[in-house]
Amino acid sequence: MDTNEKKQLGKSVIWNTLGNLVYYASQYVLLILAQRLAGTTVSGQVSVAMSIAAICLSFSNYGMRSFQISDFAHKYSDKTYRDSRRLTVLLAGVGCAVFAFAVSYTTEQRWVILLYTIARLSEGYIDVWHGYLQKADRMDLVGQLFGLRGILTMVGFAAGWLITRNVVITMGILAVVSWVCVIFADVPPAKKTADFSAAASGTVWMLLWECAPLAVYSFLNSSIGSVIKLLCERVVGTDQFAYFNNVFAPVQIIQVGAMYIFAPFMMYFARCWERKDKGAYRRGFSIATGAMPALWLCGFIGAALLGPFFLQVLYGTEVRAYSFLLQPAVVAAVVNIYVSILCYLLSMMREMKGLIFGNVAGIIAALVLSVPMVNVLGVAGAAWATVAARSVQAVCCLTVLLWRSKKHFNAA
Repeated sequence: MDTNEKKQLGKSVIWNTLGNLVYYASQYVLLILAQRLAGTTVSGQVSVAMSIAAICLSFSNYGMRSFQISDFAHKYSDKTYRDSRRLTVLLAGVGCAVFAFAVSYTTEQRWVILLYTIARLSEGYIDVWHGYLQKADRMDLVGQLFGLRGILTMVGFAAGWLITRNVVITMGILAVVSWVCVIFADVPPAKKTADFSAAASGTVWMLLWECAPLAVYSFLNSSIGSVIKLLCERVVGTDQFAYFNNVFAPVQIIQVGAMYIFAPFMMYFARCWERKDKGAYRRGFSIATGAMPALWLCGFIGAALLGPFFLQVLYGTEVRAYSFLLQPAVVAAVVNIYVSILCYLLSMMREMKGLIFGNVAGIIAALVLSVPMVNVLGVAGAAWATVAARSVQAVCCLTVLLWRSKKHFNAA
């Protein structure tokens, strides 16, 4: 890696991390605003919508980003990637509508789910455009665009609620703001790095078929956390679930921040893998693994010393009473960070069977453990079920990754 590459990597790490933290913090701010301005019931409605939207977003992304940025041979054209994403976003939106109106939610809750999901699906659409920027080593610009999106999201939600005092209209405003960002902010700079004039290589259906295992992985991976949350809501009710989600949300900022520090290094790992540079790959993986205990320790200390105070400041006394959820939330976040790294690497290796195996194990653990643990421990059971399911997932993915790495580098 020459001096210019190192400089650009450092710039990408800083801007990508800051921008994505702003954006994901904005999603957390929505919960704060909902709790403070509208009360626990609206906060619970938004929390349910967030859990469902996460599943739909994962399908719309189709797990394709890591495949796209590591397609050095240009097996599929930029146009093919774009067209495939238009289709998956549309299907995810239709799936959300069917689910929202099939399950026994109130009419208001259904529209909150649908409109919030439409807002988040804009993120699924821009993911492919940001993939063009990532291949051009412009993750700094990706971070800046996410930062802008986060600021406009917070302003749109706050203005919508203060003007209308109607959660459905507010969600509609949020959806409009999100898609305006796509058209006027995200697409124009990405167009400059994509090559739509090149002859199409591969078809949309061929690409979707090849990436189907990644889509299954992405769906299962996001579903582990969302399934636990939705089952928790069904057992304890919307208000209790709102308290649970309000505590878990700020801790997830640690998870998001760590993942977006790691994201710019994906190209580094992809190049090490392609060149069969065993030493560089192992050093990078060892550093990533060794960072997990340190990250947990920081989270543990922060949650113990400052967690209850900040819950009081952000939400008030009601939510502070649930500060006992902070420590399992920190553990779950750290395990999930490591799982995300492992899944990124398995995807890069094209180890699809192992990727799906690890995620199937995680979702089975979530389905088996969630309801019994919630029945026994209340909302704390959902927290520890999340830790257990993610741990099962991590062990399975790590086992496959070590086997696949050894096979790859020994063949060099």
